[in-house]
Amino acid sequence: MQIKNFQLSEDENQVLSVLARSGAMSPSRLSAETLILPGKTLELLKGLVENGFVVIRDSKESADGMLVALTPEARDFFEFSSTWQVKR
Repeated sequence: MQIKNFQLSEDENQVLSVLARSGAMSPSRLSAETLILPGKTLELLKGLVENGFVVIRDSKESADGMLVALTPEARDFFEFSSTWQVKR
């Protein structure tokens, strides 16, 4: 999958930063780590999936039944990029 959108909101940037630092996690843990309300977190994740930044996969170990992770393309992009563009 190819990354489609490099314009990120502050909340999207925060979600991606946490995933880049901590690795895959459940949506509820991601919500707790970012202090973004769960409904808003799920909305952000849908957009990030559509734009190729994250994948959501089923997980029996997660209380939510799923884990969120950066895509390999997103991880590669952010490892080689010194700055992430944030919408202001």
